[in-house]
Amino acid sequence: MESIRAQRIADRFTGNMNFMVQSYCGGLLVCFHKHTHYFVRETQFWSYVYRVAGIPGRKC
Repeated sequence: MESIRAQRIADRFTGNMNFMVQSYCGGLLVCFHKHTHYFVRETQFWSYVYRVAGIPGRKC
C-alpha cells in the first residue's frame, strides 16, 4: 500500500488525529500519539485504523 493512500484512509476514518504515515521497507510506518507502529500487510493497517477510530471490527 502506498503511504499517500494510507494517509488518506487514516484521515478519513479518524478525522484530524495527527496520523503520520510513510512507506518504510516494503510496509507502512505509522506515528500516532508518540507511538510508532510498523505494518507489513495492509490488513494489519486497516485493523489498527478501525481500532483507533473506535469502529468495532469482526472477531476471529
